Amino acid sequence: MSLHTLADGTRIPLPPMPKPTPPSDVMGATEPGYDVHAVVSVQVALTRDMLAVALEDGCAGVEEHPDTWSVEFIRESVELYLGQAGYMRLLQGESLLVDFLEYEPPGECRDRVQAVYRAIDRAYPNGR
Repeated sequence: MSLHTLADGTRIPLPPMPKPTPPSDVMGATEPGYDVHAVVSVQVALTRDMLAVALEDGCAGVEEHPDTWSVEFIRESVELYLGQAGYMRLLQGESLLVDFLEYEPPGECRDRVQAVYRAIDRAYPNGR
């Protein structure tokens, strides 16, 4: 994670990136009564594993199976989790999830994580 604009305004070029997905919603001070001053858009480059961490952590209490989730639900859940937990949490969880899939024996937990990855592939197909 780094700044790409130096204090003098010089931009450091980014490597090629997939086309950004549009935001699914506006979060934050959205309830009536707030005097909203700005809506800020932040684009965050994420790996497939980071997306899976955000979805799994953000939807841990959802009883429905990930294979049944709509693309809209998946994207909104990822964005909400990212807005709450932040990028650094995803960096930490990325290797844990990859290790889990590598070493966890077949069963219900492993099946759910694999379904989470299928959900990510449905919602974010341009990264493949």
